[in-house]
Amino acid sequence: MYKLLALAVILAASISLSAQSEWELKKDKNGIKVYTRDVEGSSFKEFKGETVIKNVSITDVLDVIFDVKNYDKLFPDLSGPKIIKQIDKYHNIHYSVLHTPWPVSDRDNVNELDATISDDGKSAHVAVNVRQGLVEEKKGLVRISEGKGFWGLKQTDDGVKVVYQYHGNPGGIIPAWLANSFVVSHPFETLENLHKRLEN
Repeated sequence: MYKLLALAVILAASISLSAQSEWELKKDKNGIKVYTRDVEGSSFKEFKGETVIKNVSITDVLDVIFDVKNYDKLFPDLSGPKIIKQIDKYHNIHYSVLHTPWPVSDRDNVNELDATISDDGKSAHVAVNVRQGLVEEKKGLVRISEGKGFWGLKQTDDGVKVVYQYHGNPGGIIPAWLANSFVVSHPFETLENLHKRLEN
């Protein structure tokens, strides 16, 4: 019975994975690769950025990912980051504003970050989820109400492999050219900045 149940779960997972779009490599520069793929039921693509940061530890990278007050040095076009609730060292809820090119309205959002670190300390998973209802919506800003992703970290012989993956709905009206450029430029610049923060 249990073997049949396990087989059914594996088959269901295989079918689900095969139904997803394949990742397409969109940018490969300076040791950073950015991929995108279509998401069923959404007009916005999901992105995945990958890189290896040498001579650092998992905790070095986690400390930057959770350094909310300096998010303007990590994420492009972001301002006003602030902690709403500090639950643990590697678990918080925070607010920030994302600036977009005119005439598109700027966005703001509330995200929860929660890290799970392996027992041996050689890998970590940081879940990123949009939270609603915690901050009053502000005039002139479009609230991002949907989004989820993660940071995946794995210790290697010469550093840490970093995977930054996310899919969201920016809300409001977004031109296709801006949406499509964002899912490539945002993860690329973010990982570039992560290198700068850790390698300087």
